[in-house]
Amino acid sequence: MQNDLETTVRRFIEAFDAADLENMAACLAENVVAAVTQRDASAIELHGRAAYMANIAALDIITVRPRVRITQIVRISQDQVLFMVDVRATRKGRKLHNHAAFLVTITNGQIQRIWMVEALPEESDTFWKS
Repeated sequence: MQNDLETTVRRFIEAFDAADLENMAACLAENVVAAVTQRDASAIELHGRAAYMANIAALDIITVRPRVRITQIVRISQDQVLFMVDVRATRKGRKLHNHAAFLVTITNGQIQRIWMVEALPEESDTFWKS
């Protein structure tokens, strides 16, 4: 079970790192619910694959090509994994180095629920909106 959960998480992050939106979306359940960190460290909830992928598309990862690497994965329960990522990106002369943690629930190889927190949400927001 751990390998299945870890495989799904790695496929998801590898697709993000490769700016492969199609494979990233394939890792998400159609009805995924995601809590995404905001500038003020609060979180908004996105409902559905289309809403989550629209949020990702707004980052323009195809052009920016951020480097995202998993630094740690811990199994929390039979269907949940907590993982940490290191994010580095350069855009319009600005650099971003941030960390984020994700708690995900996975069923049948697809992510059903995402809780996300960032180490530096204000810096991240400024970077992506500049």
